[in-house]
Amino acid sequence: KSLEVAGRAGIPVPELIAFDQQGVECDFPAVLMSHLPGRVVLEPQDMHTWLSGLTELLVPIHQVDAGEFPWRYYTYNDVNRLKPPAWSQQQDLWVRAIEILQTEHPQTDTTFIHRDYHPTNVLWEGERPSGVVDWVNACLGPPGIDLGHCRTNLVHLYGVEVADRFLDAYISVSTSAYTHHPYWDLLTMIEFLPGPPQMYNGWTDNRFPLVPEGELISRCDDYLVSLIQKL
Repeated sequence: KSLEVAGRAGIPVPELIAFDQQGVECDFPAVLMSHLPGRVVLEPQDMHTWLSGLTELLVPIHQVDAGEFPWRYYTYNDVNRLKPPAWSQQQDLWVRAIEILQTEHPQTDTTFIHRDYHPTNVLWEGERPSGVVDWVNACLGPPGIDLGHCRTNLVHLYGVEVADRFLDAYISVSTSAYTHHPYWDLLTMIEFLPGPPQMYNGWTDNRFPLVPEGELISRCDDYLVSLIQKL
């Protein structure tokens, strides 16, 4: 369903050819899709161009008219059962973050969202993005969820500064008067709990250099500090 909705809106996605939902023919649930040209790029020659490319596909996703799309956003972690992660050096800030997440969320539009938008789900041909893959989690929800999820991945890969540049790039090309609230960044951070943060297989599969666990933790703590300061 998500591939059909995104494809009709002109988003470059694989075309659904056939599926075996119950595994009757394939012995396990399977989907057959068309080939989408491009490759994952995690070490761009020009970070500015690359970040702009990430936003060029995300903005139109949030403009898709999904109609009565059957799936709605929900968190994978229950905010009412969260505890500060033991690996973090920012215990007090985590207490504050959890308190914020247990309050009513900011007012926002509800749009079509990918729900798992990050660099390894975007394909490139040269310096141009050529497609978006892995649509299994697509739903209707706050656009800030896509931004926050991608920003958390960018923090893990490159640090807070690159994540902030991505947000600035999105806002600069968005045709709507979008205002981003740090609440959505915090809400997507908790999806990686209890942690600690680790190298994602998609990064190592694409030969991204190893980021030590200590550095990942430091980047996450720096990100948390920056988000609390923006509230």
